Amino acid sequence: MRAPEARAAEMRVAVTGAGNIARWIHVPNLMKIPGVRLHAVHSASGARGRNYAERFGAAYCTSDYGELLEDDDVEAIVILSRNPEHAAQAISALEAGKHVFVEKPMALTEKECRAIWAAVESSGRQLTVGFNRRFAPAYREMKRQLRRRQGAAVVNCRMSSPSISGSYWMADPSIGGAILGEACHFVDLMYWLLESELVAVSAFSLPLGSNEPIGENNLAASFRFADGSIANLTYCTVGRHAAGGERLEAFAQGIRLAVEDFGSPSWSEWPLFRPLRLFPAKGHAEQMHDFFVALRESRLPQVTVADGARATLACLKMLESARTGQPCTIDVDTLRP
Repeated sequence: MRAPEARAAEMRVAVTGAGNIARWIHVPNLMKIPGVRLHAVHSASGARGRNYAERFGAAYCTSDYGELLEDDDVEAIVILSRNPEHAAQAISALEAGKHVFVEKPMALTEKECRAIWAAVESSGRQLTVGFNRRFAPAYREMKRQLRRRQGAAVVNCRMSSPSISGSYWMADPSIGGAILGEACHFVDLMYWLLESELVAVSAFSLPLGSNEPIGENNLAASFRFADGSIANLTYCTVGRHAAGGERLEAFAQGIRLAVEDFGSPSWSEWPLFRPLRLFPAKGHAEQMHDFFVALRESRLPQVTVADGARATLACLKMLESARTGQPCTIDVDTLRP
């Protein structure tokens, strides 16, 4: 491509995966970060990769992921490919000496989690996972309020995603489905809000074996945390599109909090406030900025490989509990290298 000449001090970044989340969210956010330049675009579709490279001013595009790994100018890779590709692409990038921003889920199996964690440790490179809700203003305010609590909390999280159904690839349980692919957001969010490790889960699903609705994508789960807190997570793909698809409530002694669809949090002293926003602040830009600032400052990003491993493990245990009818323990230390 005829890209503008990069300055010597700029960090050159490659993106793999030329989908809508790259086009509308991550690449535009990346280009707003001072001292960072989009250098290359990888896509299995050569035409799509070329389109994105031209649109965003990359130096080149390729349909060969190995070309990014061999390019010494590439210091970091943003992985926005489909879920089953995340782990292998992240591991190979780390082994090639690249920093990694990988969209959730970081991995789909415990084995992949261990391999990625080991690659982070052995390479000395940084990895972060796209858990943007930690950076959303509404949830940051909820966390600030929860820090006032005395003792354990009760959390209730509900997510309705009717779009993850039918022939949409995200609905396929064999490649993660809605739970590993999307419910991981809320497992991570609850851990982060409570600042306490998950230790156990019991879950139930809709009947398994049907094509629609897919039982594995429709779960009700109860979690126990190390500090005694408890949480319910309901994730469903049945129903219809409507406002209020995402809602999280938290209760503690003298505290009642609620956030719905990234709106301003409400608590017991105030009425529920849902401002009309076409594009609510969801934290994507803030997380991308934090990652590259962390690289410059040689510090850990706010979301680490441990967080990615925890979320995947908890979702796997949710699915196991729903399948067996038995509670499952959660111990992220079993995934440490």
